[in-house]
Amino acid sequence: MTNTRKQALGDALKQMMAIKPIEKITVKDIVEICGVNRQTFYYHFDDVYDLLEWVFEEDAKHVLPREIVYDRWREDVTLFFSYLKDNSSFALNIYNSHSRVYMLRFYKKRLQECIRSFAMIVCENRNIDQGDFEFVVELYANLIVGLISQWLDAGMPLLKEFSKDRLLRVLDGSVENLMDRFVMEP
Repeated sequence: MTNTRKQALGDALKQMMAIKPIEKITVKDIVEICGVNRQTFYYHFDDVYDLLEWVFEEDAKHVLPREIVYDRWREDVTLFFSYLKDNSSFALNIYNSHSRVYMLRFYKKRLQECIRSFAMIVCENRNIDQGDFEFVVELYANLIVGLISQWLDAGMPLLKEFSKDRLLRVLDGSVENLMDRFVMEP
């Protein structure tokens, strides 16, 4: 029952975000949609931003990968863009608000987890310093978050100059190639 209520509150937040910026959404707005009282909201969440964080985590848990499987890395990377496209009004509302920093940090953290899982497979038989390994993970996470930011800045159009296919072409074999540059002699 608790998760059902939390989900209803999260759905109400998303519904409100289709018509109002996050900064203008109140607890009252959310509870009116759900037909619950403010106490119910505060039982589960501290404020609207706490609810927003929960919505991100829940969506990520159900939609976004936590790791990238070597044989299907293209599909795993594509999920990040598909999620944003499928939730474009929600994503753009957050991106165009003061919560942008939280959103970008969240995506970067999730991307780092995914890239790290992929890079661990790539580095199985390579002798690479942990600092160099983390540098490469950070580099790729920043690359993808930067492209996501650029896409959101433009209002998420179907971009000709940036496409998912281009990104996949750039990434194909590049993690392996870059990790090879950091291999230490035994």
